[in-house]
Amino acid sequence: MRRSIAALILITACQSQADERRDVGRSSAGERSSPKPEVDPDPDATRKRACIDAALVGVEPRFHTLVRSLCAESVERDIPGLALAVVEPGAAPFELQLGVRCAGEPTTIDATTQFRFGSVSKTVTAALTLGLVEEGRVSLTSSADAPGVPDPTLAALLSHRSGLGEIEPAQLVSLDGAWLAALARSEAAGAPGEYHYSNAGYAVIGAMLTTATEQDYRTLVGERVAAPLGLASFRVDAKQASAAACGHLEHDPDRHPIRVAEDLEFMPGDPSWMDPAGGVLGSATDLAQFGLALGGSQLPGTAAMLERGGPLPPAHTRSPSQHRDERYGYGLRSWTLADGTTAYGHSGNNGAFASELMFVPGRRAIVLLANCGAKLPASVAAAEHLLAAR
Repeated sequence: MRRSIAALILITACQSQADERRDVGRSSAGERSSPKPEVDPDPDATRKRACIDAALVGVEPRFHTLVRSLCAESVERDIPGLALAVVEPGAAPFELQLGVRCAGEPTTIDATTQFRFGSVSKTVTAALTLGLVEEGRVSLTSSADAPGVPDPTLAALLSHRSGLGEIEPAQLVSLDGAWLAALARSEAAGAPGEYHYSNAGYAVIGAMLTTATEQDYRTLVGERVAAPLGLASFRVDAKQASAAACGHLEHDPDRHPIRVAEDLEFMPGDPSWMDPAGGVLGSATDLAQFGLALGGSQLPGTAAMLERGGPLPPAHTRSPSQHRDERYGYGLRSWTLADGTTAYGHSGNNGAFASELMFVPGRRAIVLLANCGAKLPASVAAAEHLLAAR
Protein backbone atom coordinates (compact mmCIF):
# COMPACT_ATOMS: atom_id res chain seq x y z
CA MET A 1 0.00 0.00 0.00
CA ARG A 2 1.35 3.47 -0.90
CA ARG A 3 0.30 6.77 0.57
CA SER A 4 1.83 9.98 -0.84
CA ILE A 5 1.01 13.25 0.93
CA ALA A 6 2.29 16.58 -0.39
CA ALA A 7 0.22 19.64 -1.25
CA LEU A 8 -2.92 18.05 0.23
CA ILE A 9 -1.90 19.08 3.73
CA LEU A 10 -2.21 22.73 2.74
CA ILE A 11 -5.95 22.47 2.10
CA THR A 12 -6.97 22.00 5.70
CA ALA A 13 -4.31 24.46 6.83
CA CYS A 14 -6.01 27.20 4.81
CA GLN A 15 -9.52 26.62 6.15
CA SER A 16 -11.10 29.23 8.35
CA GLN A 17 -10.97 28.60 12.06
CA ALA A 18 -14.08 30.70 12.73
CA ASP A 19 -16.16 27.64 13.51
CA GLU A 20 -13.74 26.70 16.30
CA ARG A 21 -14.57 29.78 18.35
CA ARG A 22 -17.06 29.35 21.14
CA ASP A 23 -19.76 31.76 22.12
CA VAL A 24 -18.71 33.41 25.36
CA GLY A 25 -22.33 33.83 26.57
CA ARG A 26 -23.90 36.92 28.04
CA SER A 27 -23.05 38.86 31.13
CA SER A 28 -25.47 39.13 34.06
CA ALA A 29 -26.62 42.45 32.61
CA GLY A 30 -27.68 40.71 29.43
CA GLU A 31 -24.80 42.08 27.42
CA ARG A 32 -22.40 39.84 25.50
CA SER A 33 -18.96 39.88 27.08
CA SER A 34 -15.91 40.69 24.99
CA PRO A 35 -14.53 37.55 23.33
CA LYS A 36 -11.21 36.43 24.71
CA PRO A 37 -8.57 35.70 22.10
CA GLU A 38 -7.86 32.01 21.89
CA VAL A 39 -4.27 30.84 22.16
CA ASP A 40 -3.57 27.61 20.36
CA PRO A 41 -1.19 25.60 22.57
CA ASP A 42 0.22 24.09 19.38
CA PRO A 43 0.57 26.66 16.57
CA ASP A 44 1.20 23.82 14.12
CA ALA A 45 -1.90 21.86 15.12
CA THR A 46 -3.82 22.63 11.93
CA ARG A 47 -1.01 21.44 9.67
CA LYS A 48 -0.57 18.30 11.76
CA ARG A 49 -4.28 17.52 11.60
CA ALA A 50 -4.27 18.03 7.83
CA CYS A 51 -1.35 15.67 7.40
CA ILE A 52 -2.84 13.02 9.68
CA ASP A 53 -6.30 13.18 8.11
CA ALA A 54 -4.87 12.71 4.62
CA ALA A 55 -2.28 10.08 5.56
CA LEU A 56 -4.64 7.79 7.49
CA VAL A 57 -7.12 7.25 4.66
CA GLY A 58 -7.34 3.51 4.03
CA VAL A 59 -4.49 2.68 6.43
CA GLU A 60 -4.66 -0.32 8.77
CA PRO A 61 -5.16 0.70 12.42
CA ARG A 62 -1.89 -0.93 13.49
CA PHE A 63 0.02 1.72 11.54
CA HIS A 64 -1.94 4.70 12.89
CA THR A 65 0.32 5.62 15.81
CA LEU A 66 3.43 5.61 13.63
CA VAL A 67 1.74 7.67 10.91
CA ARG A 68 0.52 10.24 13.46
CA SER A 69 4.01 10.51 14.92
CA LEU A 70 5.59 11.05 11.52
CA CYS A 71 3.08 13.75 10.61
CA ALA A 72 3.58 15.54 13.93
CA GLU A 73 7.38 15.42 13.87
CA SER A 74 7.65 16.35 10.20
CA VAL A 75 5.71 19.54 10.94
CA GLU A 76 7.38 20.31 14.27
CA ARG A 77 10.88 19.88 12.86
CA ASP A 78 10.14 21.43 9.47
CA ILE A 79 11.32 18.36 7.55
CA PRO A 80 10.81 18.80 3.80
CA GLY A 81 10.30 15.10 3.06
CA LEU A 82 9.95 11.70 4.75
CA ALA A 83 9.53 8.10 3.66
CA LEU A 84 8.36 5.10 5.69
CA ALA A 85 8.40 1.44 4.70
CA VAL A 86 7.22 -1.61 6.63
CA VAL A 87 8.13 -4.92 4.99
CA GLU A 88 6.86 -8.30 6.17
CA PRO A 89 7.48 -11.74 4.62
CA GLY A 90 4.85 -12.69 2.07
CA ALA A 91 2.97 -9.38 2.26
CA ALA A 92 2.86 -6.22 0.19
CA PRO A 93 4.94 -3.48 1.84
CA PHE A 94 3.26 -0.61 3.61
CA GLU A 95 4.68 2.65 2.29
CA LEU A 96 4.08 6.25 3.26
CA GLN A 97 5.65 9.35 1.78
CA LEU A 98 5.31 12.91 3.05
CA GLY A 99 6.46 16.17 1.51
CA VAL A 100 8.89 17.04 -1.25
CA ARG A 101 12.30 15.89 -2.44
CA CYS A 102 13.83 19.36 -2.28
CA ALA A 103 12.53 22.34 -0.32
CA GLY A 104 11.00 25.00 -2.55
CA GLU A 105 10.49 22.58 -5.45
CA PRO A 106 7.28 20.75 -6.43
CA THR A 107 8.54 17.17 -6.93
CA THR A 108 7.08 15.06 -4.14
CA ILE A 109 8.61 12.13 -2.30
CA ASP A 110 7.47 8.83 -3.80
CA ALA A 111 8.30 5.15 -3.38
CA THR A 112 11.34 5.44 -5.67
CA THR A 113 12.94 8.44 -3.97
CA GLN A 114 16.53 7.81 -2.91
CA PHE A 115 17.87 9.14 0.38
CA ARG A 116 21.39 9.04 1.77
CA PHE A 117 21.48 6.26 4.36
CA GLY A 118 24.37 7.81 6.30
CA SER A 119 25.75 5.34 8.82
CA VAL A 120 23.21 2.66 7.91
CA SER A 121 25.69 2.16 5.05
CA LYS A 122 27.89 0.41 7.62
CA THR A 123 25.35 -2.42 7.74
CA VAL A 124 25.71 -2.80 3.96
CA THR A 125 29.50 -2.84 4.35
CA ALA A 126 29.29 -5.50 7.05
CA ALA A 127 27.11 -7.67 4.80
CA LEU A 128 29.66 -7.35 1.99
CA THR A 129 32.49 -8.22 4.36
CA LEU A 130 30.87 -11.32 5.79
CA GLY A 131 29.99 -12.56 2.31
CA LEU A 132 33.67 -12.37 1.41
CA VAL A 133 34.55 -14.10 4.69
CA GLU A 134 32.18 -16.90 3.69
CA GLU A 135 34.06 -17.24 0.39
CA GLY A 136 37.45 -17.25 2.08
CA ARG A 137 38.52 -14.02 0.37
CA VAL A 138 39.12 -12.32 3.72
CA SER A 139 39.16 -13.45 7.33
CA LEU A 140 37.77 -11.86 10.47
CA THR A 141 41.29 -12.18 11.86
CA SER A 142 42.80 -10.33 8.88
CA SER A 143 44.68 -7.17 9.85
CA ALA A 144 44.40 -3.81 8.14
CA ASP A 145 48.14 -3.58 7.44
CA ALA A 146 48.00 0.12 6.58
CA PRO A 147 51.21 2.19 6.81
CA GLY A 148 51.39 4.19 10.02
CA VAL A 149 48.02 2.88 11.23
CA PRO A 150 47.58 0.28 13.99
CA ASP A 151 46.70 -3.10 12.50
CA PRO A 152 43.32 -4.01 14.02
CA THR A 153 41.53 -7.12 12.86
CA LEU A 154 38.54 -7.04 10.57
CA ALA A 155 36.36 -8.31 13.43
CA ALA A 156 37.46 -5.41 15.64
CA LEU A 157 36.81 -2.89 12.88
CA LEU A 158 33.32 -4.24 12.17
CA SER A 159 32.35 -4.04 15.86
CA HIS A 160 33.93 -0.60 16.53
CA ARG A 161 36.46 -2.09 18.92
CA SER A 162 39.62 -1.35 16.97
CA GLY A 163 40.75 1.65 19.00
CA LEU A 164 40.85 3.79 15.85
CA GLY A 165 39.72 7.38 16.24
CA GLU A 166 38.33 9.73 13.63
CA ILE A 167 40.31 11.54 10.98
CA GLU A 168 40.95 15.13 11.93
CA PRO A 169 39.62 17.48 9.22
CA ALA A 170 42.66 19.76 9.46
CA GLN A 171 44.95 16.83 8.73
CA LEU A 172 42.82 15.78 5.78
CA VAL A 173 42.97 19.28 4.31
CA SER A 174 46.70 19.66 4.87
CA LEU A 175 47.33 16.31 3.16
CA ASP A 176 45.03 17.14 0.22
CA GLY A 177 42.59 14.33 0.96
CA ALA A 178 45.12 11.55 1.60
CA TRP A 179 42.90 9.92 4.21
CA LEU A 180 45.14 7.03 5.28
CA ALA A 181 48.01 9.42 5.94
CA ALA A 182 45.61 11.69 7.84
CA LEU A 183 44.38 8.73 9.88
CA ALA A 184 47.96 7.84 10.77
CA ARG A 185 48.36 11.32 12.27
CA SER A 186 45.07 11.24 14.19
CA GLU A 187 44.77 10.24 17.83
CA ALA A 188 43.48 6.84 18.86
CA ALA A 189 40.02 6.74 20.41
CA GLY A 190 40.96 4.19 23.05
CA ALA A 191 42.52 0.83 23.66
CA PRO A 192 41.80 -2.07 21.29
CA GLY A 193 38.81 -4.02 22.53
CA GLU A 194 37.01 -0.96 23.91
CA TYR A 195 33.90 0.22 22.09
CA HIS A 196 34.50 3.51 20.27
CA TYR A 197 32.32 4.25 17.26
CA SER A 198 34.60 4.92 14.29
CA ASN A 199 33.68 6.05 10.80
CA ALA A 200 37.35 5.79 9.88
CA GLY A 201 37.31 2.14 10.87
CA TYR A 202 34.71 1.39 8.21
CA ALA A 203 36.73 3.34 5.64
CA VAL A 204 39.61 0.99 6.44
CA ILE A 205 37.27 -2.00 5.94
CA GLY A 206 36.35 -0.65 2.52
CA ALA A 207 40.02 -0.41 1.56
CA MET A 208 40.58 -3.99 2.74
CA LEU A 209 37.68 -5.26 0.62
CA THR A 210 38.95 -3.42 -2.44
CA THR A 211 42.40 -4.94 -1.99
CA ALA A 212 40.98 -8.44 -1.55
CA THR A 213 38.64 -8.30 -4.57
CA GLU A 214 40.30 -5.75 -6.87
CA GLN A 215 36.87 -4.12 -7.15
CA ASP A 216 35.83 -0.75 -5.82
CA TYR A 217 33.16 -0.40 -3.15
CA ARG A 218 30.53 0.83 -5.59
CA THR A 219 30.92 -2.28 -7.75
CA LEU A 220 30.81 -4.57 -4.72
CA VAL A 221 27.53 -3.07 -3.49
CA GLY A 222 25.98 -3.33 -6.93
CA GLU A 223 27.03 -6.91 -7.64
CA ARG A 224 26.86 -8.48 -4.19
CA VAL A 225 23.95 -6.70 -2.49
CA ALA A 226 21.74 -4.77 -4.91
CA ALA A 227 21.65 -7.31 -7.75
CA PRO A 228 20.94 -10.49 -5.73
CA LEU A 229 18.11 -8.79 -3.81
CA GLY A 230 16.71 -6.78 -6.73
CA LEU A 231 17.29 -3.46 -4.98
CA ALA A 232 16.99 -1.20 -8.00
CA SER A 233 17.32 2.04 -6.04
CA PHE A 234 20.63 1.24 -4.31
CA ARG A 235 23.46 3.50 -5.46
CA VAL A 236 26.83 4.53 -4.11
CA ASP A 237 27.72 7.09 -6.78
CA ALA A 238 25.39 9.96 -5.93
CA LYS A 239 25.67 11.31 -9.48
CA GLN A 240 23.84 8.16 -10.64
CA ALA A 241 21.01 8.59 -8.15
CA SER A 242 18.50 10.14 -10.54
CA ALA A 243 15.59 10.06 -8.06
CA ALA A 244 17.49 11.39 -5.06
CA ALA A 245 16.09 13.78 -2.51
CA CYS A 246 18.09 16.83 -1.52
CA GLY A 247 19.59 17.06 1.93
CA HIS A 248 18.68 19.90 4.30
CA LEU A 249 20.66 20.98 7.35
CA GLU A 250 18.67 21.00 10.58
CA HIS A 251 20.28 24.23 11.77
CA ASP A 252 19.44 26.05 8.51
CA PRO A 253 16.08 27.76 9.15
CA ASP A 254 15.63 28.45 5.44
CA ARG A 255 16.09 24.79 4.51
CA HIS A 256 18.33 25.42 1.52
CA PRO A 257 18.39 22.19 -0.53
CA ILE A 258 21.73 20.41 -0.91
CA ARG A 259 21.88 18.16 -3.98
CA VAL A 260 23.55 14.82 -3.32
CA ALA A 261 25.60 15.05 -6.51
CA GLU A 262 27.27 18.13 -5.05
CA ASP A 263 27.19 17.66 -1.28
CA LEU A 264 30.77 16.37 -0.98
CA GLU A 265 32.42 18.84 -3.34
CA PHE A 266 33.92 20.69 -0.39
CA MET A 267 36.04 17.63 0.47
CA PRO A 268 39.70 17.66 -0.62
CA GLY A 269 40.73 14.87 -2.96
CA ASP A 270 38.45 11.94 -3.79
CA PRO A 271 35.81 11.55 -1.05
CA SER A 272 34.81 8.03 -2.13
CA TRP A 273 36.92 6.59 0.71
CA MET A 274 34.00 7.55 2.98
CA ASP A 275 31.47 5.45 1.06
CA PRO A 276 31.75 2.29 3.24
CA ALA A 277 30.97 4.39 6.31
CA GLY A 278 28.10 6.46 4.94
CA GLY A 279 27.85 6.64 1.15
CA VAL A 280 24.97 4.36 0.14
CA LEU A 281 21.67 5.77 -1.17
CA GLY A 282 18.35 4.09 -1.82
CA SER A 283 14.63 4.00 -1.17
CA ALA A 284 12.91 3.16 2.10
CA THR A 285 11.37 -0.07 0.82
CA ASP A 286 14.62 -1.35 -0.69
CA LEU A 287 16.45 -0.69 2.58
CA ALA A 288 13.76 -2.57 4.50
CA GLN A 289 14.00 -5.48 2.05
CA PHE A 290 17.75 -5.53 2.61
CA GLY A 291 17.30 -5.61 6.39
CA LEU A 292 14.86 -8.49 6.23
CA ALA A 293 17.29 -10.45 4.00
CA LEU A 294 20.15 -10.30 6.52
CA GLY A 295 20.96 -13.74 7.85
CA GLY A 296 19.29 -15.44 4.87
CA SER A 297 20.60 -17.43 1.92
CA GLN A 298 20.52 -14.48 -0.49
CA LEU A 299 23.26 -12.77 1.52
CA PRO A 300 25.71 -15.58 2.38
CA GLY A 301 27.68 -15.16 5.58
CA THR A 302 25.38 -12.56 7.10
CA ALA A 303 24.06 -14.93 9.76
CA ALA A 304 27.11 -13.76 11.71
CA MET A 305 25.56 -10.29 11.81
CA LEU A 306 22.78 -11.69 14.00
CA GLU A 307 25.31 -12.69 16.66
CA ARG A 308 24.73 -9.96 19.19
CA GLY A 309 28.28 -8.91 19.99
CA GLY A 310 29.48 -7.07 23.07
CA PRO A 311 27.38 -4.78 25.28
CA LEU A 312 27.35 -1.08 24.55
CA PRO A 313 28.64 1.32 27.22
CA PRO A 314 25.74 3.25 28.83
CA ALA A 315 26.81 6.48 27.12
CA HIS A 316 26.22 4.85 23.73
CA THR A 317 22.87 3.21 24.39
CA ARG A 318 19.65 4.71 23.11
CA SER A 319 17.64 4.04 26.28
CA PRO A 320 20.06 3.37 29.17
CA SER A 321 17.27 3.45 31.77
CA GLN A 322 15.15 0.76 30.09
CA HIS A 323 17.56 -2.16 30.60
CA ARG A 324 17.23 -3.30 27.00
CA ASP A 325 20.62 -5.06 26.85
CA GLU A 326 21.83 -3.00 23.90
CA ARG A 327 24.79 -4.47 22.03
CA TYR A 328 26.81 -3.90 18.85
CA GLY A 329 28.13 -6.78 16.76
CA TYR A 330 29.12 -6.81 13.11
CA GLY A 331 27.52 -3.72 11.63
CA LEU A 332 24.32 -3.95 13.66
CA ARG A 333 23.05 -2.73 17.00
CA SER A 334 20.78 -5.15 18.84
CA TRP A 335 18.43 -4.79 21.78
CA THR A 336 15.69 -6.67 23.60
CA LEU A 337 12.05 -5.78 22.95
CA ALA A 338 9.43 -5.83 25.69
CA ASP A 339 8.34 -9.36 24.74
CA GLY A 340 11.92 -10.65 24.99
CA THR A 341 12.48 -10.75 21.23
CA THR A 342 15.82 -9.54 19.90
CA ALA A 343 15.65 -6.66 17.45
CA TYR A 344 18.43 -5.38 15.21
CA GLY A 345 19.08 -2.13 13.45
CA HIS A 346 21.22 0.88 12.72
CA SER A 347 20.66 4.61 12.54
CA GLY A 348 22.32 7.30 10.48
CA ASN A 349 22.50 11.08 10.47
CA ASN A 350 24.99 13.07 8.41
CA GLY A 351 23.45 16.43 9.27
CA ALA A 352 21.44 16.67 6.05
CA PHE A 353 19.72 13.26 6.10
CA ALA A 354 18.46 11.01 8.89
CA SER A 355 17.79 7.28 8.62
CA GLU A 356 16.56 4.44 10.80
CA LEU A 357 16.56 0.71 10.01
CA MET A 358 15.13 -1.78 12.50
CA PHE A 359 14.00 -5.37 12.06
CA VAL A 360 13.17 -8.66 13.72
CA PRO A 361 14.37 -11.51 11.48
CA GLY A 362 11.48 -13.33 9.86
CA ARG A 363 8.89 -10.90 11.26
CA ARG A 364 9.20 -7.39 9.81
CA ALA A 365 11.59 -4.59 8.93
CA ILE A 366 10.81 -0.88 9.37
CA VAL A 367 12.66 2.01 7.74
CA LEU A 368 12.30 5.75 8.34
CA LEU A 369 14.14 8.15 6.02
CA ALA A 370 14.18 11.96 6.22
CA ASN A 371 15.83 14.52 3.96
CA CYS A 372 16.83 16.63 6.95
CA GLY A 373 19.16 15.87 9.83
CA ALA A 374 16.45 16.31 12.46
CA LYS A 375 15.87 13.54 14.98
CA LEU A 376 12.52 11.70 15.14
CA PRO A 377 12.30 10.30 18.69
CA ALA A 378 8.52 9.83 18.81
CA SER A 379 8.44 8.15 15.40
CA VAL A 380 11.32 5.84 16.31
CA ALA A 381 9.52 4.86 19.52
CA ALA A 382 6.31 4.20 17.58
CA ALA A 383 8.23 2.13 15.05
CA GLU A 384 9.76 0.02 17.82
CA HIS A 385 6.29 -0.57 19.26
CA LEU A 386 5.08 -1.75 15.86
CA LEU A 387 8.18 -3.90 15.46
CA ALA A 388 7.27 -5.79 18.64
CA ALA A 389 3.66 -6.45 17.58
CA ARG A 390 2.75 -10.04 16.77
